[in-house]
Amino acid sequence: MNNLTAVLLAAPIAIATPYAVAAQAKLHPAQIQLQQNIESVLKVARDKNLSEQQKIRQIENYADNYLDYQRIAALAVGLPWRQFTPKQKTDFIAAFKEMMIAMYSRSALLGASSAQFKMLPKLVDNGRNRIDVFTEVQTQNGNKYEVSYQLYKNGSVYKLYNIRVDGVSMVTVYRNQFNDLIKQKGIDGTISTVRAKGLKKADSIKDK
Repeated sequence: MNNLTAVLLAAPIAIATPYAVAAQAKLHPAQIQLQQNIESVLKVARDKNLSEQQKIRQIENYADNYLDYQRIAALAVGLPWRQFTPKQKTDFIAAFKEMMIAMYSRSALLGASSAQFKMLPKLVDNGRNRIDVFTEVQTQNGNKYEVSYQLYKNGSVYKLYNIRVDGVSMVTVYRNQFNDLIKQKGIDGTISTVRAKGLKKADSIKDK
C-alpha cells in the first residue's frame, strides 16, 4: 500500500498543502472547509507531544464531523444495500469504518507529511445539493494526480461521500469486492469479513 492511496482514502482528514492557494475570499465554501480541515489535521499530525494512537483518535473524532460513513458504505455496497436489515446496515457501517481506520490511519499520517496538495479552481455542480471540489496532489517522488472530493451540504457543513483519483472512484473499488463477498458469503458473512478486516485494501491506484 503506497502513501498516496492511503492519504487520499483518508481525505479530507489527512491533507497536507505546502502549496500556496487562492485567497479564501475567492474560494467556494466547500473549498474553504477543506482548507480548514487541512490546518486542523496538520496541527494534530505534527504535534510531537502526541503518540501515534492519540493522533489517530483525534483525527478520527475530527473526521466524524465531515465524513458521511453511512452514505460511503451504502455507495460501496451498491444495489445489495437495499437487502440489508436496519441492524445489518448499522453493523456494516461500524465494521467498515473500523476497517478503514485500521488499514489507512498510520500510512495516512505518514503521507500527510510527504504529499503536497493545492486547491484547483475547478468546481463541478452536480445538482441535487452535490458538488465536486478538486485538488492536485504531488507525491514525494514528484508524481501528480487530480483528486476530486464529492461532497454534499448538510446544514453548514459539507459532507464527504466519495473520492476520485484520476477518475478512479474509491467506492467503486470497494463495490467490486463487496458484490463478490455477498454472493459468496451472504450479508452476515460479508459483515463478519469486514469486521475481521479481511477485505483487500483499495490500492489499485499505484504510485508510479
